[in-house]
Amino acid sequence: MKVTLTTILRVLLFVVMATMVSYMVTLRQKVMLMERGYEDGFDVAIGPLIYGTLFLITVFTLIALNLVQIWKIRKKKAIRIEDYLLPEYDVSDERARDITGRSVKFAFVAILVYSFLALSSYIYIPEYFLDYMWYPMAVTASIPVVGLLVYYASYQVLVRR
Repeated sequence: MKVTLTTILRVLLFVVMATMVSYMVTLRQKVMLMERGYEDGFDVAIGPLIYGTLFLITVFTLIALNLVQIWKIRKKKAIRIEDYLLPEYDVSDERARDITGRSVKFAFVAILVYSFLALSSYIYIPEYFLDYMWYPMAVTASIPVVGLLVYYASYQVLVRR
């Protein structure tokens, strides 16, 4: 359950952040085009406040999960730093450590392969940059999302074995 919750929260964090940044960059781009004389003016609608609210809720929930994990772990005598950093698994369970390690390896390989493909797609940005300003933000935010999803999927498969 903790793995599902933290994966959903982390993916949500990247998606909301990419949406907020994309909105702000698009707005700034329109202002720059107007300053340079390419546009006479433009209409601005205030972005939905749900993005900022969702971002803050996600961040505070992740912080709360980590604080609860630290509170549980601090009573033990032999504590390592990785016990604090990963709230997904019980550090006293040797099988959970092995499963998490293997899942992280799969996620790392997926991030490396996907990063290469994502960065290769940036070659087309100059042609479509003005029309598709959201693309670089979406692709950049999707890199850790892909890693998190591969981590989650491989963790669930390995736990069920």
